[in-house]
Amino acid sequence: MKKIEISVRGLKDIVAQKFLYSLKSTILSFYMPIIILFIFITGMASYLVAAMQIEENAYSNIKTIVFQTRNYLDNRFADALQQLAELSDHPDILSIINKDPEDITPEDYLRVQSHVNTIRSVNGTLIDSIYINFHDDKFIFFRGDDPSSISKLTFRQYRKSFKDNPYDIYWGNFSHEDVKSEENVSILKLFGRENAKINGLILFSLRYDFFEKVFSSSLLSKSGYLMLVSNDGMMTFKKINNEYQINSEVIKQLQQRKEKEGKLEFKSSQGKNMVLIYDTLPTNQWKLVAVFTQDEVLDRAKYIKYITLSLIILLIVVAVVLTNILAIFITRPISALADNMKHIQGENIDFVSDIHPLNEIGILNQGVKDLVERVKVLLDQIKMEQETKRQLEFSVMQTQIHPHFLYNTLYSIKGLCDMELNEDASAMITALANFFRISISCGKEIISIEEELSHIRNYLFIQEMRYGDTFSYEINVSDDILSYSIVKLTLQPLVENAIYHGVKQKRGIGWIGVNGYRKDGFLYFEVQDNGLGMNSERLEEVYKCLENRNFSLGKGGLGVRSVHERLQLHYGKEAGLKIASELNEGTIIKIIIPMKQLEDEQNA
Repeated sequence: MKKIEISVRGLKDIVAQKFLYSLKSTILSFYMPIIILFIFITGMASYLVAAMQIEENAYSNIKTIVFQTRNYLDNRFADALQQLAELSDHPDILSIINKDPEDITPEDYLRVQSHVNTIRSVNGTLIDSIYINFHDDKFIFFRGDDPSSISKLTFRQYRKSFKDNPYDIYWGNFSHEDVKSEENVSILKLFGRENAKINGLILFSLRYDFFEKVFSSSLLSKSGYLMLVSNDGMMTFKKINNEYQINSEVIKQLQQRKEKEGKLEFKSSQGKNMVLIYDTLPTNQWKLVAVFTQDEVLDRAKYIKYITLSLIILLIVVAVVLTNILAIFITRPISALADNMKHIQGENIDFVSDIHPLNEIGILNQGVKDLVERVKVLLDQIKMEQETKRQLEFSVMQTQIHPHFLYNTLYSIKGLCDMELNEDASAMITALANFFRISISCGKEIISIEEELSHIRNYLFIQEMRYGDTFSYEINVSDDILSYSIVKLTLQPLVENAIYHGVKQKRGIGWIGVNGYRKDGFLYFEVQDNGLGMNSERLEEVYKCLENRNFSLGKGGLGVRSVHERLQLHYGKEAGLKIASELNEGTIIKIIIPMKQLEDEQNA
């Protein structure tokens, strides 16, 4: 469970770092997916609706073609059927059937010929030939372009097969076996029963070119075609590629379907998706079928799909560009304001901005600018107050040092004069004069390191004269740092602490050492004594005093804290004091000052 929480938290961090690191990226990260999603959904919905409508229209158009072709064929079939019925019921035909074959005269042939010629002249575009056979081939009449197709077309040949129609009229392929064509359409009228004395037939053969013209003029797709399906099979009247042909199983399904119209889908022998739309001719119950591939019918839907996808991609690109432009327009003043705010670090609080929009960002920018100006004023006031306070503390420290020191030194000089040690008294007076001259320094707070060393030499000389042989001192400072400047009274308070709180409290001869050197870009001074030292608790209190002005260390802490604060105020947080001490072993106070600050002051 913890691993899952860590993974989720890590994912959130990655998302925040990669996508939410700025206001612009946040706008783009949130709004771009939403815009793209809405464009995609709208485009896909439009495509699906258009595709469905196109598919529906395509099927509707094909169904209309089938319906119109069916009506036309049915009307023409009805005409042919009517002509066959009229010819079959004509008295001249009936008289021939009722006559004995021996009684049939040439006039009978002429009358039949007249009727047949009339029928062919009226329906020449539909009826190809008319064949009449009565009395078991004893009366045969044919009018058409192919006389060979009439041989062996006898009554008894068909009477065995056709018995169900009360009118004895049948539709089918009744051509001669030797010249039989699957695309031959005929209408057959039978007279008499199987064993009847009176028998015969009339056969109308319909023109192939009629069907070819009707079926080839249909506005289907390139691979689509129309065909007729009867109980005998199918008739196409058009050359069809093998990949688009339907198989016998599909034909059987169509023959068995009871519905007058409908749709059927199947796969061709080569795996193409095929669709059938059919309707039934009322005259002979044949099915007129439109066969086409699904892909060609939906080609326009594919075209719409490609157009829609292209439009979606174009809209997404436009949306990305416009969103970026809008995000830049919105976030530019905010980003500029944020960049300006980044420059406000540490002591740098300069705020320069050229943002002038007359909106909330402009108001915010002006507010930040005014706030920074007020902060600068307040900081200047605080610096002035701190400087004044520091000067006052420095003055207080000097007033604490000088009266007691001056009183004790003058008293020592009086003693030397009383003992007629005039030269020593003169040396102490000279050292005292130099000490106060450097302390005053014409009101300057910054003096050279060489002057600061001269100051503590005079101070140590006077103290050595006062206390005699109770302590000794040693000063070792590198010559290459003497030219640098330092805050006045940096070393003297520490030397004074070493005397009064170190070696003076120790039995025996004390020792004080002052060292100065530069190392790794810093200037170091060490004030060391072999005095009483401090335990860890006392040392911790001293550090608290250095870090917290409200913490009181008691007597002797003011000088150390004052030196530490003045160094940090003048040279920064890298400057200050480091103290190491052990009880009865002595104390080392290290002064640390960055060389860069010293070099900047020297170059100023």
